[in-house]
Amino acid sequence: MGTAGLRVDRVVHAFGERVALDGVSCAVPPGRLTGLLGPNGAGKTTLMRILLGVLTPDGGEVWLDAQRLQDVHDRRSWGYMPQERGLYPAMTAGAQVVHFGRLHGLSRTEATARAHALLDELELGDRWEERSDRLSGGMQQRLQLATALVHAPGVVVLDEPFAGLDPVAVEQLSAMLRQRAADGCLVLFSSHQLDLVQDLCEDIVMVDHGRTVLAGSVSELRAASGQRRLRLHVESPDRGWLRPFEQPGDGVRVVSDHTDDLRLTVPPDVDPLAVLDAARSSGRVLDFGLELPTLSELFLAAVSAEPVPEEVHR
Repeated sequence: MGTAGLRVDRVVHAFGERVALDGVSCAVPPGRLTGLLGPNGAGKTTLMRILLGVLTPDGGEVWLDAQRLQDVHDRRSWGYMPQERGLYPAMTAGAQVVHFGRLHGLSRTEATARAHALLDELELGDRWEERSDRLSGGMQQRLQLATALVHAPGVVVLDEPFAGLDPVAVEQLSAMLRQRAADGCLVLFSSHQLDLVQDLCEDIVMVDHGRTVLAGSVSELRAASGQRRLRLHVESPDRGWLRPFEQPGDGVRVVSDHTDDLRLTVPPDVDPLAVLDAARSSGRVLDFGLELPTLSELFLAAVSAEPVPEEVHR
């Protein structure tokens, strides 16, 4: 990414005897959606708190646009959405967003105009006068996102923004984050729901037990994994056509075979079209598709190859 964007370099942090981060490194470029992914307790929130200046790392450094973040950068201008609710329950939705805009130095007129625009974009415009504690959980999540974006930050950090949301709310938040990234913002969000955000992330940083286990472009990581799955819907129950491809070790392997639905893993040296032609020779193929591994499958493959440090607990 050159000098632009956020760079985390071998960051270490411990809470007493518990190691939360054990040399995490990653890069977050502007203009792309980056997901900080991993199971609960992997160290995602600890890393975000270090990025925000809430915690000081025990080792390593964080850089933004080639400047050491701890020394020179004012993170008050960032947009941050915590995992826990940070809203004033008795304040109305509109007043809430205006208030956060004023805290960031906007005039009342500008804060009000931006609040109206954001709430309309998040389909909360008709809730302007409604108290925050009377909104549904999904609406509160969208309102909290509006408070994080009202001052048009260039860096947006969100901790588990999709937790507990229904599919409609997930899509609404996703659309807004895509737009901010398209506008050139640096957008980093954390999630433990790997497959939920698979189509949203452009880049990912996967962490487990405080270590980076996988990082890069989602499309490139999935394509380079060497894992391919062929899905076939074959009318014939005969599977004899598979035998020439089922070589010991690295041959085609049956993942599932239920009624007419057959799923196979296809190694890189096997042409999936040859497998498809063989299936068609035994019966009519009603449907087929070549699938790349999911983020969950990539994560499981990555952590199975990583030794787990004994003292990492958080």
